[in-house]
Amino acid sequence: MKSFFKYLAISVTLSQAAYAAVPNDPLAAKVQEVNLVNSEEPTTLDPQLCHETACTELVRSLYEGLLSTDGNGEIVPAAAEKWSITPDGKKYTFALRKNLKWSDGSELTAHDFVYGFRRLVDPKVASENASNLENVVNGTEINQGKMALHTLGVKALDNLTLEITLKKPSGYFLESLAVSAVVPLQKKNYEKYGASAFTLTENFVGNGPFILSLRKSRDRIVFTPNKYYWNKDKDYLSKVNYLIVGEAVAEYKMFEANQIHMTNSIPTEQIKGIREKYPNQLKTFEELASYYYIYNLRNPKLKNKSLRQALNIAIDRDVITKSFLNTGQISAYDLIPNNMKSYSHNKAYWQEWPREKQLAEAKKLYAEAGYSKENPLKIQILFNTDEGHKKIATAIASMWKKSLGAEVETLNEEWKTMLDKRSTGQFEVMRLGTVANMNDPYNFFENLISHKEVNVTKYKNAEFDKYIEQAENEVNPE
Repeated sequence: MKSFFKYLAISVTLSQAAYAAVPNDPLAAKVQEVNLVNSEEPTTLDPQLCHETACTELVRSLYEGLLSTDGNGEIVPAAAEKWSITPDGKKYTFALRKNLKWSDGSELTAHDFVYGFRRLVDPKVASENASNLENVVNGTEINQGKMALHTLGVKALDNLTLEITLKKPSGYFLESLAVSAVVPLQKKNYEKYGASAFTLTENFVGNGPFILSLRKSRDRIVFTPNKYYWNKDKDYLSKVNYLIVGEAVAEYKMFEANQIHMTNSIPTEQIKGIREKYPNQLKTFEELASYYYIYNLRNPKLKNKSLRQALNIAIDRDVITKSFLNTGQISAYDLIPNNMKSYSHNKAYWQEWPREKQLAEAKKLYAEAGYSKENPLKIQILFNTDEGHKKIATAIASMWKKSLGAEVETLNEEWKTMLDKRSTGQFEVMRLGTVANMNDPYNFFENLISHKEVNVTKYKNAEFDKYIEQAENEVNPE
């Protein structure tokens, strides 16, 4: 597992605050239209269904929830200007900003938040993001089809006041409300066009700083300012073009040709030259994220814990992060990324052993699982098409072959196809990554809770579930 919490970006003309720079920013006169890159074609721009990095940042620009986070990850007001919490920690009351509007100019009220929140937990929608409201009264029961939508503990007391009632106090509920899926939805627009068409360019109605002006599959997505956005005076860009570029080398060439203003994809084989060429423009940013491989525990051979441990130990993380990547990534032995609050990292029992001892342990576990030179493991690694992912998969396949004698096939698929295979369980080992929606370990741990829809590995551990439930009940874990 590699920690993916650092990434590199090169920017020629664009400040990091370009989306929210004040009008007297010196860049304002120079930058009115900006070209950026979205590395994958997003599968959806539906805020309640978006659960991937390819769409999350886009959705954040099109819709706005009650709360948001600032550059330091702290909760700040968004559509709500203030809120209060009862002493028992179970009732939250939000006061919306006055004169909020949808991008079609119509009034936005607390009732729109009720509608959006109900859709998020609606079992017919089957959103992977429904867990953000699972602690709201009846949230889980509604999502499981046991109670009606109107029983959700979210009420519009009037047009400007929203009340949310929780089952139990939560230390991270405000962070949950800053997630891109927890946003209002205009009922009239959604019911007119339906789930498959309400996010089309010609039908789009949102409440974020931008509106969708063009979407051309596998080419580009274009945003223009929402003239009804409450904070529009602090957004001076006239157009944002997101070009769909799925390959780091191609993206970097576009940057070199001044076709894009910023790139987050740095070809690892060129990193030395790039550092020399752009010493002041190349920046390293920290991000709460992890890059990892998952096992499909529906597969009989991968139910063997000794085999899983053998494969895990056989991966030399330092070779990958320092030799193959060499762009600031940190070797990780825990799913939770560095710098996440309220968490002490787990240390694997073999983590600090000399490499020779680690490999001996991996071979012993491999043999315990029933595999040998005469009976080698045959296994497939699935990853989405990208040169960086390919290099890592090739390196890991080589490590498993050299250290254990496994026969490894690497297979790449387009992003959407890979997600479909993830959902249907058509994989053995798959590359994934998680970028935190909120600064709380639960954001990662929920992917392993036995009954969760997002648990695509089908991992089940009653003791783990029990401890996570106990942690959920801790309001102040500091």
